[in-house]
Amino acid sequence: MEPLDLSTRPPRGPREAMLGLTFMPRTIDKIRAEMPGGNIGPYLNESRGISAFMCRRIGVDMEDLRAAVIAAKDEAEVETWVRERLDPAGVEETNRKLESLTLERLSPEDQEMVRHHHPVLATRPDLVRFYDIFEADDAVTYT
Repeated sequence: MEPLDLSTRPPRGPREAMLGLTFMPRTIDKIRAEMPGGNIGPYLNESRGISAFMCRRIGVDMEDLRAAVIAAKDEAEVETWVRERLDPAGVEETNRKLESLTLERLSPEDQEMVRHHHPVLATRPDLVRFYDIFEADDAVTYT
């Protein structure tokens, strides 16, 4: 797969899905931005993030996913890799859990870190769900 430059455009939206699983395309885009020649821009992809949480929920090691994305020639190969490891019975519940993740569930320190990395929250205190925060932040950052 080719690296991505997320300093010029956002990753795919949090509600976009692969095999019915939301957030997976966004995670793939962030991994591609971490590749040599890529640029992760203002985004994070760390062990405490939503991508890692999604991977834990579906029983996929984040480092294994990262290696699969880097080794794949295209997205179809990544999709095949995910399909071989994904239990379709858990997708709907994982999507519900991801959609329900909110800022107030975090420690005050983690809330501050999120506010720092998502400046849209300074003008949009009404945003509490992470998917909404990500979409609003992407729109403000790349308009």
